Formats: sequence, structure tokens, C-alpha cells
Amino acid sequence: MQKLLLILCLMTLSACAQFNEVDKERFQINGDNTVQDKQTELMWAAIDNRESVTWMEAEKYCNNYRGGGFDDWRLPKKSELAALIEANIQTEGKVLGISSNLIWAAETDESKGAACDFKHKGCFWMEKVISISLHALPVRDTKVTESAAATSASPVEAIKPQSPKQRLQIIDSLHKQQLITTEEYERKKAAILNEL
Repeated sequence: MQKLLLILCLMTLSACAQFNEVDKERFQINGDNTVQDKQTELMWAAIDNRESVTWMEAEKYCNNYRGGGFDDWRLPKKSELAALIEANIQTEGKVLGISSNLIWAAETDESKGAACDFKHKGCFWMEKVISISLHALPVRDTKVTESAAATSASPVEAIKPQSPKQRLQIIDSLHKQQLITTEEYERKKAAILNEL
């Protein structure tokens, strides 16, 4: 009887451990202080800003962030942070280096800004001038929309990446989304590789 109870307890603990574990296949840790979420197609800063900031300071920090050589970082939306919470991202985890449970979100309502709590798994409103334990975690979109591609003669030019590696990532994304032909993809890829 004791062995049966012990086996049941171990099975329960094992199931709980698996439930709380981050899906490491979903996240790609890049060598440039960025992390790619393959499910949402968002790129996250590998670590937050490491200090308490107001909502305005968080927005400024995210907009000025230049991780991976990109210049289109921004404050994340509540839904984007909620997706990280659902993925069991926790403070000082192995995927993202979040140093606080509380992260500012982009939404505002007059004098209040949205924030999400990674410990209690929810989002709430907070006065924008409050900074205690509230941090900033930059995010950027990696998915190119058809409307963005349509505003330029070439979808690749609309993004204006800064390095050959970034341009290769973009044309790979455009090709996967069928926004450029295989022939155009191969031609652009060869041109970028020739620069290296």
C-alpha cells in the first residue's frame, strides 16, 4: 500500500513539473540577446531593463532598445505578455531573464497603464507614475503583413534591416508567407550572401 501511494505521489509530482515547464521548442534563444517566440512570431529582448520604471520610462526604454541591431522595438501588449504567462515564463527563467514579476504593457486608460503579473498570472491597471517593481520588456514583430509589403515596391525594403543576417531572416519570412516568389527569394538570398 505504501509503495502504491509513493508511486502515485511521484506520478503527480512529475505531471505538475511537466505542466509548469516552459516549452523550450517554442522559443529560440538567439546569440544577440534576443529570443524568438515561434508560436506568436514575436521577438523578445532576452532580459528586461533590470530596474523599476514608470509607464512612460518603460515606453521610452522599449522604443530606444536596439537589441539584435533592430530599431523597431516597442512596449508589449497585454495579450502578448499574457501569451508569455501562459507559456510559463517566470522570473530569472532559462528562456527570458525577467527580473520582476510585474511588466508594463502598452495599453493605457487616461492616467493608467496596463501591467501584467507573471507570478499571479494576470493583467491589471496601474497609475502610470508608479514605478515600484514594474519593469520594461521590449518586443518586436517579426511577421511581415501583406499591407506593409504592399506599401513598398519591395517588401524587403519596407523593413530596412541593418545587417545581412537580418535581411536573410526577413526574406525567409516573406518566402514562408508566400509574399515573394521562390525565384525572387533565391535571387535576393544570393545577393545578400555575396555581401558576406
